[in-house]
Parts: sequence; C-alpha cells; structure tokens
Amino acid sequence: MDANGRIFLFILLGLAVFALGRRFQTMIIMRQVWKQSAKQVTARKEVANSAAKAMIGITLISIFVIWLVLNLNQVM
Repeated sequence: MDANGRIFLFILLGLAVFALGRRFQTMIIMRQVWKQSAKQVTARKEVANSAAKAMIGITLISIFVIWLVLNLNQVM
C-alpha cells in the first residue's frame, strides 16, 4: 500500500469516526429530550388528577348546599 492509499484510508476512517460521533451526539440529545418529555407527562398527569379531585369536591359541596337549601325551604 502506497502513501496515497494510506491517506485515503485515514480520510475514510476520519469520516467514519466523525459520522459515528454525530450519531452518538444525536442519540444523547434525543435521550435528554425523551427524559424531559417523560417528566412533563408525569407532571401533566398529576395536574389533571388534582383538577379532577377538585372538580369532584366542588360538585359534592354544591350538591350538599343544594340539598340543604331544599330541606330548609321545606322546613320553613
């Protein structure tokens, strides 16, 4: 193998290492984005559960108040 062949081989090897490095970097970034998305989904689920609990609580209180008003009207 002459010098030109070795230079060509080193250039190909450099390009391959560069391409692998870029793929690895993209994989790391995608993993970070996925982790952030998973955290956001968990946070949104918690917010939705809290909102549902609050709506159920307000509904129960409203039903109790309506029942109380109707019973007080019957007594008076």
